[in-house]
Amino acid sequence: MNQAIQVLDGCTYIKAKNALKVDVMSSGQMLACYIGESDRESLIKLYNTKLFEIEEIIERNLKLDKFNSDGEIWLTAEEVAAY
Repeated sequence: MNQAIQVLDGCTYIKAKNALKVDVMSSGQMLACYIGESDRESLIKLYNTKLFEIEEIIERNLKLDKFNSDGEIWLTAEEVAAY
């Protein structure tokens, strides 16, 4: 686990985005990461079973500056499940 990247406990389903929001602390900065392309229950189950993998994927995306125009990181449920 990388201490510079921390996925905070818990997640929130954001209905307007049809995605699960995961808060991330990266070098003291709060960032929003969303996991989408699945239903609410599946996303929550995925979060609970793949937390460490989510952290690794987010870390990789941070290094590659894979932010959208709103400064968010977006992952797909398929991407997380396959990791």
